[in-house]
Amino acid sequence: MRDGVRPLTFKSLNVVIGCVAFGFITDFKQALALRILEGLVNGNVATVRTMVSEVVVEKRFQPHAFLLLPISFNVAAMASPLMAGQLADLAGKYPDKFGNNAFLKAWPYAPPAILSGSIMLLAFFAVLLFLEETLEPLKDRYDPGVAFTRRVRYLLFGTKISTATRAGHEDATDEEMSHMITEYSDPSERDSEEQRSPMKAVKTTPMILPTRRMFTKNMCLTLVSYAIQEYHITTYNTLWTSFLSDPVDKEGKLKLPFFFSGGAGMKPDQIMWSLFIVGMMGLPTQLFIYPRISRRLGTLKMWRKFMLGMPLLYFIVPYIAAMPSTTPPPAGKTGFVVWFLIILVQIMMVGTSTFVVPAQLVLTNL
Repeated sequence: MRDGVRPLTFKSLNVVIGCVAFGFITDFKQALALRILEGLVNGNVATVRTMVSEVVVEKRFQPHAFLLLPISFNVAAMASPLMAGQLADLAGKYPDKFGNNAFLKAWPYAPPAILSGSIMLLAFFAVLLFLEETLEPLKDRYDPGVAFTRRVRYLLFGTKISTATRAGHEDATDEEMSHMITEYSDPSERDSEEQRSPMKAVKTTPMILPTRRMFTKNMCLTLVSYAIQEYHITTYNTLWTSFLSDPVDKEGKLKLPFFFSGGAGMKPDQIMWSLFIVGMMGLPTQLFIYPRISRRLGTLKMWRKFMLGMPLLYFIVPYIAAMPSTTPPPAGKTGFVVWFLIILVQIMMVGTSTFVVPAQLVLTNL
């Protein structure tokens, strides 16, 4: 972390190229190689989580701060399937308008890939011009991108943000946070704080300890549980679209409850709506339900209880392929029963991951 977390964000934004290139692949080997390259250069998630933990120091506010990351995911989960579903395979869906377009026929998934890359490019410029370093020893280091933005702001609006102004803003923020802590803390805590010396603590440079000191027993257990959680949630999200697009079993031989095969045989625009459900249900759940449950149960107990819903979810999902459809094979699954089960499992997914993922982030950061 010698260069700070901001340069890491620059390096990880190389995924812009990967987003655009993904619309022009022609076989599985190219897709696999591209995904490996994206994984090597993309570290946005870890970097953003680190910056959040450095900005929000007070432990009691961290559950709400880390909740912003899943909220952002759900906003994207609502918007991206709609955009991708509408832009993918334009020549096939609108033959009258785009049927003669050779580019769209050769690269049916290029339009959503180009749009995704453009959005990532906007994120790159936002980081370049507006994001400030959060690592404490490097906060005052000169940054040409942020300095350019301040210069433009001064020329346009006549306001200049100096180091003293930023320091005053930080002091004001600290004062506001202290008022919030006093307002929401218990009376006993307020009394004990009032008895303390009113003098403000002098900021000191923290001593840098060896990296091995952080690998305590609790830290190792938390990292193992986090790795397992990321493994099965990422696997589910990857297999979900593959399962829904997998062809329906033509023979239709079922030996319930455990012997059946095939997928749902759905088209991209149908899969789009199944993904849209996640964002549509997840956003209000995170905004209105998560804070109450978190305050009532606590982080660890909430994580334990809602993690129990994952095995049940994974057990139910395959039975979508066994549900009766209004269209015979090899057509894709349709009908009330099929979509009822799809909506049910997606609601279960939202109801578990919405509480488990932020709780795991807080536990890892403690």
